[in-house]
Amino acid sequence: MSITTIDTTSVAERDRLDFWRSTVCDQFVTLDVRPASGTDVRGRVTAVSMADTQLRKIAAGAHSFERTSHQVRAADEDYFQIALARKGRTLVTQDGREAVIGPGDFVLYDSARPFRFVTAGDFEYSVCLFPTRLLPLSRSEMDSATAIRFDGRSGIGAMVPPLLAALHRLDAESLPPASRTAMMQSIGDMYVALVRSRVDAAAAPNVHLMRAQAWIDEHLDDPGLAPGDVAAACSISVSYLHKLFGETGTSVAAHVRERRLQGCFADLARPELARLTVGAIGARWGLPDAAHLSRAFRARFGVSPSEHRTRT
Repeated sequence: MSITTIDTTSVAERDRLDFWRSTVCDQFVTLDVRPASGTDVRGRVTAVSMADTQLRKIAAGAHSFERTSHQVRAADEDYFQIALARKGRTLVTQDGREAVIGPGDFVLYDSARPFRFVTAGDFEYSVCLFPTRLLPLSRSEMDSATAIRFDGRSGIGAMVPPLLAALHRLDAESLPPASRTAMMQSIGDMYVALVRSRVDAAAAPNVHLMRAQAWIDEHLDDPGLAPGDVAAACSISVSYLHKLFGETGTSVAAHVRERRLQGCFADLARPELARLTVGAIGARWGLPDAAHLSRAFRARFGVSPSEHRTRT
């Protein structure tokens, strides 16, 4: 895993503004980049990549960064991002919420919707960009956690600063494929834990929903798994089961499909299962039709099962 550092001091002063704007958009996502200093811009980005995860450090003077609706529509990849403040104070706006973060604080934000960062002066962030397509989170879950200040010094937020610091130093290319896959899973799990800490704080978990989700997980290998089976096992009506899942922003069928595809995604990256065909992996998760699995997998993750297996 190579580390790339890009600094405005490497180009002539007259070219720095265009160079900086291009750098930020290339290394993060397309944004309107407005340094408070105008053309006299100074900034530095350090970039590290590990598989589909992008890690960045950025430092500069006072700025505003804005992701517009037009830029969202033109994007070919969506990222759920963590911005950890190392220096300075920043106002972050998304989804009708505002958060102010200072050193040690961080926010989650989604490149699939407009957002805005406004810094009060010099700043430095560590940023993790994780592909949204790889997260087993519903849209409503992600929407509930953006632009909320997390304290990186206590509670669940305390795991973020040391993990990001370690990832910035990690030589991923020296790791066995299984270790890289496990690291990606760990980063994804961190996002899930952070998001669900906000969701759970906002609403007490429904015991019937939790029981239904657990029963589904135990029976994913059954291709005939149906809402009626789940409802009967949990002693609730089918209509109430659909209502429970609808309140989470998904459906029973969508939840089952997501859990199965996530299971296939993980198993295809496991070296100890390399002897199994893609079809056999799918059958382990209740998706015995290899053609259907391939279509659903590509639609969900952007690559075919075979391509995913090859690159992990």
